[in-house]
Amino acid sequence: MLQHGQITDAEVYSEQNSLWGICDSFDVPEIENGTYEHNTLGSIGVLKMAKRGAVQALEGVMTLNHPEPDLMRMTSDPRTMAKFQLHQHLDIFGAGGFEETTSTTLITHVSVMFPKRASPAASKEDGKYTADFIAYRFMQRLTSEETPIVEYDFFSRTYNVDGKPVWPR
Repeated sequence: MLQHGQITDAEVYSEQNSLWGICDSFDVPEIENGTYEHNTLGSIGVLKMAKRGAVQALEGVMTLNHPEPDLMRMTSDPRTMAKFQLHQHLDIFGAGGFEETTSTTLITHVSVMFPKRASPAASKEDGKYTADFIAYRFMQRLTSEETPIVEYDFFSRTYNVDGKPVWPR
């Protein structure tokens, strides 16, 4: 059966579970591996393969609606590592409409630094606040499952997909 999913109303929480704001958009950083290029004599093409331990910087942008002043202060200091989580409701719709039993929440844990001073994107009436970030830790899981979908931590050298290391040591 064909199903469609949408992510709505991402709430941003500190690691201490206090609500910091509602996220209008959060560009999930792409985990891009470096590659080796092989172009050997006699081959009919160029072969590119993933390179061990060469993940590119995880960069993204987030836009908040009416964020708390603590979060605005944190995004202004390029030396501060902000740790927070986003709770995004994943609503599933099928032929019969909204499917409550299969709908879940996607929880994204991130540790990020803000290299540029963030500033309000529009007028004060709009209340939007946009900030570029670099993620050093990134983990996503569904509330209905124990095992993370993806987990990346630069400092602990962790890169797992579905609970298994991408590059075994």
